[in-house]
Amino acid sequence: MLQTVSGLITAQEAGRILEHEHVLVGFVEDGKLEPGMYNRDEVVKSILPFLLKLVEAGCGTMVDCAPEYLGRDPYILRRLSELAGIHLITNTGFYKKPYLPSFVYEISERDLANIWTREARDGIGESGVYPGFIKIALNDGTAIDDTQMKILLAAMRTSLETGLPIQCHTIGPNVALHAYEVMKRAHFDQDRFIWVHAQTFKDTEVYVRLAEAGGWISVDSILTGTYEEHVDLLGQLLDCGVGDRLLLSQDTGWYNVGQHHGGNLRPYHHLFTDFFPAAAAGGLDPHWLEQCVTSHAFQAMSKRA
Repeated sequence: MLQTVSGLITAQEAGRILEHEHVLVGFVEDGKLEPGMYNRDEVVKSILPFLLKLVEAGCGTMVDCAPEYLGRDPYILRRLSELAGIHLITNTGFYKKPYLPSFVYEISERDLANIWTREARDGIGESGVYPGFIKIALNDGTAIDDTQMKILLAAMRTSLETGLPIQCHTIGPNVALHAYEVMKRAHFDQDRFIWVHAQTFKDTEVYVRLAEAGGWISVDSILTGTYEEHVDLLGQLLDCGVGDRLLLSQDTGWYNVGQHHGGNLRPYHHLFTDFFPAAAAGGLDPHWLEQCVTSHAFQAMSKRA
């Protein structure tokens, strides 16, 4: 089952799934983003037409990946879900420096996991909304630093205690391989783990190692103007045998707090209306493309027993 902002749904109810998109994002340092910094009604009014267009394009579920302190707002998501007639999924978890509140640096891994586990079991605050996954990030560079290591280990603990999968923001292969080794040593089932922004890894050997360990590979920057390079990348990934671990999304939307009317909002529907036809014309199997946003995405995002 998938945990949406309105309740649990089946694969049939979910339909096509965009597993990595954004509604509201606020890059305010030190965990100081607050609802008073934006107008919920304006956000809903701005995003709703884009979701309606997405529904028209045949998508049934969209995953919002802004964690707490970076734009997660369950009240906005529930209203948009009701108005647009689309399933929306939110998360528990935290991002990375410098967008973390000070207490994150001070508490233990166990205490951090307890915060997320409580949300998974009791809901997010008084909203009545439950998270459907854990969203975290790793730092840039060649190795995971102490703070992000604590966040990674807390996410693994939370996943084991709640059944929620993990989406992990990762840029470049080095920290990805470090996290892979951490999970391997802990005997953590990497089928619970989604490598976000995996299009940045490039080296096919990295993809093979992550996929063979059970991890899900999210190619999620498929935007207008990048279609040819993504068709080429997906072809390479199919050739190296990881096609059954691939997810497709766009990392788009982005009502930015602090920018006039949210800044330059980008549509959600182009993956289906533009990229899929271009990819099929480029030689990719349309049935496989659909699997990436249906059966693959449902399995990757499902809550484990």
